[in-house]
Amino acid sequence: MFRSVLILPFVLGACAELSSGGGNATASRPSGQTTAPTPRPVLQGPSTSAAALDTVSEAEKAAARQAAASAPAGGELGQATVALGSPTDPGLWVKTSLVTQDTPGTVRTGAGDAIAVTLRPLGSDGGAQISLSALQALGLPLAGLHPVTLARAG
Repeated sequence: MFRSVLILPFVLGACAELSSGGGNATASRPSGQTTAPTPRPVLQGPSTSAAALDTVSEAEKAAARQAAASAPAGGELGQATVALGSPTDPGLWVKTSLVTQDTPGTVRTGAGDAIAVTLRPLGSDGGAQISLSALQALGLPLAGLHPVTLARAG
C-alpha cells in the first residue's frame, strides 16, 4: 500500500500532461500566458434582400389593389393576425385556418388598405401567414404581427 501512495502523484501528473496535449506544454509558452480560444468564424453566406425575393411586380400589386377595391364582397371570413410566411413562396397569398381550399379573397388592414389575394388553407396549427409580396403591397413591415380582415372575393 505504501508503494501505491508513492506512485499516485506520478500517475496523476502523467494524466495532467495527457489532458493538456502531452509533452511539456508549458515550455513552449512564456509563463503566465495562455492561448486564447480560437474565435468562431462569422457566418458569411449569400444574403438575399426582401426586394430580391419579391417576385410580384409593382403593376401586379396595383392590379391586386384595384381588384380588392372593385370586387363585390363575397362575405367576411373573419379577423386574423398574420405574420410573414415563407419568403421563398411567391405570389399574393394568405394562409389561414378560415378556408379549407384555395379561394380568391381579399385582405384588409386596419388602415383600410386592401389587396386581392389567394386564401390558402393553413394546413397546421400555427398562426396565419402572409406572403412577402402581400405585406409589401399593403405597406406593412416584414417583422411583426399584423391584424387584418379576410374576406372571400365575390
